Formats: sequence, structure tokens, C-alpha cells
Amino acid sequence: MILQVPDWPAWASRTFLVLASITSCVAIGERIASKRNSGGKEEEEKPSGEKLAEFRSFQRQYLIVYTIIMGADWLQGTNMYTLYQSYNVDISALFITGFTSSAIFGTIVGMYVDIWGRKLGCIVYLIIEVVVNVFEHFNNFPLLLAGRVMGGVSTSLLFSAFETWMVSEHRKRGFPEGWLADTFGTASFINGLSAIIAGICAQLVADRLGEIGPFQAAIALTVLALFFVVFWEENYGSSDEEGKKKESESSTNAAVAFKAIVSDRKIFLTGLVNSLFEGSMYSFVFMWVPSMLQALNGRPLPTGLVFSSFMTCMSLGGLLFSPHLLLGLCSAEQLAVGVFLVGAAALAVPVFSTALMPVLLSFIVFETCVGVFFPCLGLLRSKVIPDSIQGSVMNIFRVPLNIFVVIGTKLTDVYPTQTVFSIIVSWLLAGAVMQVVLVASMKTGKKVD
Repeated sequence: MILQVPDWPAWASRTFLVLASITSCVAIGERIASKRNSGGKEEEEKPSGEKLAEFRSFQRQYLIVYTIIMGADWLQGTNMYTLYQSYNVDISALFITGFTSSAIFGTIVGMYVDIWGRKLGCIVYLIIEVVVNVFEHFNNFPLLLAGRVMGGVSTSLLFSAFETWMVSEHRKRGFPEGWLADTFGTASFINGLSAIIAGICAQLVADRLGEIGPFQAAIALTVLALFFVVFWEENYGSSDEEGKKKESESSTNAAVAFKAIVSDRKIFLTGLVNSLFEGSMYSFVFMWVPSMLQALNGRPLPTGLVFSSFMTCMSLGGLLFSPHLLLGLCSAEQLAVGVFLVGAAALAVPVFSTALMPVLLSFIVFETCVGVFFPCLGLLRSKVIPDSIQGSVMNIFRVPLNIFVVIGTKLTDVYPTQTVFSIIVSWLLAGAVMQVVLVASMKTGKKVD
């Protein structure tokens, strides 16, 4: 039986096809440039043939898990709102609880990740995710609330344990620092690609199993990731790999992280610009649907297709970060300034216009900036924040990040979208100013070990 193509609006279908075509062309071009570039500035850092094969094997080991966990995470996100809506519960309270939990427990989680082991942190994350997704099966508000609290903890682990494990293991195996950019860029591209696929898969599963279907698929993927992670080697925040530290030493590690933030302006600014951009991004996540509905003026919004278009832009941003493209023109810290300014200009459009095409184009540009931002700031963190405290520092700055998100979310209940967008633009401009100061500071600073 031949499947019928859904009757989607022409503007949405064309947008997705054009973005997918552009991203495919850039991916092919980047691949060709990568193969051609056997000389140049990267040649000095390039290991021997055997070392290169070992690096690619290690990179695949990390990226396979990264692909699975991000796919599972996107599966949950696509239908969480509609699932809670079907339960007829207080949706905003559940979302705010998750953000607050991440802010409260984030710093503690980071300390234990650095001290007790990054691999252990990854395993704990996977176990918590299974439990949280099981809780989603029950229309019981206290149980759902508990799941959101646990979800806040797991979110902190997701954005600290896996990355810090990869960076530490990369250095432990003696791979060149310059090769981190390749892993970060590829991960950003994969993140966008898995989001596109997850959106389509979530719709297919939901059509068959209902709103809970994507969460059941997420459980299966999370268990699959666990089978890969158990074979990883453990690494810790300590450079001499002395093994597990005792619980009492967590306070010492926290003190070191706080001292580093207070005493080193580069670490402080890196964490703050990260919080400003991600706070703006997560606030945007709450606002794009009502903004598009306002622009459509009663016409239907194919949410899944538009979501896939935005995620295609994220993949495009990851490709543009390549050393053969944007990163070949300037350093990661300089590129971040441009990301903030372009992102601010993009989100200024819905402040002054509610027409469909200008608003859609501005959102497309901003999502592309998001795709560039993640590998850019990942590389920047590896340059600025010492490996021994990276997990703790990153999670400390999840506190201001979640404060920005809670403010952005609450503002949408009080003020019109144009006003909230203008506030987000001010956050991005503030981030650009701080990033300029960070660039100046890094010119005289030394690279961390």
C-alpha cells in the first residue's frame, strides 16, 4: 500500500526542503574540503596514521552513545507538553519544577561527576532517565512532579558527564587539542540530525501508541546506550587519576571551582556567556509556537515539520563550525561574538514584525546560530576551564542559566511576545559585550592543561 504524503502547507514543505538541500550541499562541500586539506595549519597537529585510526575509533565510541542519548532526549521533548495536556495537569508547574531542580542540584551533580567518575555519572544519568520515563506513564501529579525533580538532576548530568568524559579521555590518550573541534562540530551536527529523525519517529510512534509512545521508545534507546557506556574507561577530575575520592572531598572540589570562577575572569566570563545564550535559547523554545501561530493568523501550523526545519538549521550550524569554514576564518572565542550579534539581530525581527516570512526567516537564522554555538562554546570551555573542575564549573553556571529560563518562561505569561523577545535580545547583546571582553582577556592568557 502506497503511503500518502501529508497535506502540509506549501511554505512549510518548501522551507524544509530548501534547508535540507542547503545543509546537504554544505555537508558534501565540507567533506570534500576535509579530504583535500592534507596540508596547511592542521598538518603539524596531525598524528601518525596509527594515531589517526585510534582517534577515529575513540571518536566513534563517544559519538555512537551521544547519538543515542540525544535521540532519546529529543523523543521525550517532542510530546512532553501534549502528554501533560492529555493528563490535564498543571503543565507550567511541571516545567518550572524541572528547571528549578536543575538549578539546585546542578552544582552538586557536577562535583560528584568530577570526583566519583565521569563514566559513573553517565551510567547514573541513563538509569535516572529510565525511571523518569516510567513515571511519565502514570497520570499522577505527585509522581510526575518527582519525575521532573529527577529530570532536573539528569539534565545536569547530560550536559556535564558525557562531555567532560570525552574531553578528559581525549587528553589522556594523547590526542592533539586541535582535534577536539572536530568532535564538537560532528556532535553538534549529529545532535541536529537526531532531532530531525526523532521528531519524525516520535510522530510515527505517537500515531500508533498514543502520546506515551515516544517515551517508551526513549526507554529502549536509553537502555541501548547503557550497554555501550559500561565498556567505557573511567576517568576523574584529578589529573593523576588516583581513583575514587571520598564524599567529604566534594566540598573541597566545590571550593576549588568557586575559587576558580571568582579569581579567573576568563572562567567567569565563559560560564556567564554560556548561561546567557542558553537561557535565551530555552526561552525561545517556549515562544516560537505562539509567535508562529500569531504570524499565521488562524492558518494551521505543522509543528512537527517546522520543528524539523529548525533542527536542520542546527545541523547546518554544526557544519559551518568546521575548521574548513567558519573556524578557519577566526578563533572559537571570536566566532562566539558573531554568534551573539547575529542571534540578537535575528530575534529582534519578531519585536517589530508579525508577518510570517520575516518571523520564520529570523527563527531559521537563530537556530543556525544555536548549531554554531554548541561546538563553539564547547571548544572554548576546553580552552579556558581546567579539566579537573570542568564538570563542577559547568554545573555551577547552570544556576544562572535556569534563572534566565524561569524568568523567560514566566514573562511569556505576563507580557506580549514582542516585549519578551526584546528582553531576550538584550541578554544576547550583553553576552556579546562579555564575549568581547573574554576575547581580550584570552589574548594575554595561557591555555589550560
